[in-house]
Amino acid sequence: MSEYLWKSLRPGRHGGVDVVGFREMPESSVLAGQVVTCFIDNYATEELARKDYPDVEGFTNEWLQPPVSLSHLPGEDDPVPGGMYPDDY
Repeated sequence: MSEYLWKSLRPGRHGGVDVVGFREMPESSVLAGQVVTCFIDNYATEELARKDYPDVEGFTNEWLQPPVSLSHLPGEDDPVPGGMYPDDY
């Protein structure tokens, strides 16, 4: 079984085509159970990317990707270590 639930293509930020994979974070992570996007590789053309990764499912964009929520993490103004005051360590 692949470590990714599925793979997609997206336009590369600096040109070319990126191959990205989507996987569920393990229970030991603060993002446990959430699906995250992982950069795999960049290619000059879509054809080269599909040659190395024939299982990609086409292009993705921010509207098709699963949302990631960080609302369960403390904010900067929360009274916990690392929050509330900018000089907390």
